[in-house]
Amino acid sequence: MPTDPHRLKEFACFSGLTENQRQEIGALASEVSFRSGHTLFEEGDPGSELYMLAAGQVEVLYSVGETGSTRVDTVGESEVLGCSSLIEPYLYSATAHCVSDVDVLVLDASELRKLMVKDCPMGYAIQNQIIRTLLDRIVDLRLGI
Repeated sequence: MPTDPHRLKEFACFSGLTENQRQEIGALASEVSFRSGHTLFEEGDPGSELYMLAAGQVEVLYSVGETGSTRVDTVGESEVLGCSSLIEPYLYSATAHCVSDVDVLVLDASELRKLMVKDCPMGYAIQNQIIRTLLDRIVDLRLGI
């Protein structure tokens, strides 16, 4: 079932888009709830979906050598997860694990990529905002925030 395009305004990567652009993206999204303990995706898996966190918290884990998975971040409401689903080779670069019950908007990454190619200004706006978000996360990680 398509997602109300007004819901997409809550997420920075879609807030600057036109109503028509948000309608196209909303047609690709579904609203899903997951229980605490659920793994949204695992590092190395094909990046088939982009997740927009509407409620709850998700921890981001990276494999670090032989020590196993290490938590590097916890993200909350209005955050995006699975950004590597939009960048070749389209493999998740981290594991996302629900630390609470969560509500997410799940977007088909392949279809979103097609829309981004078809509408280059929209694609640029989404990529630019996602890059900004990831850079902010890197700065927060480096500062220990």
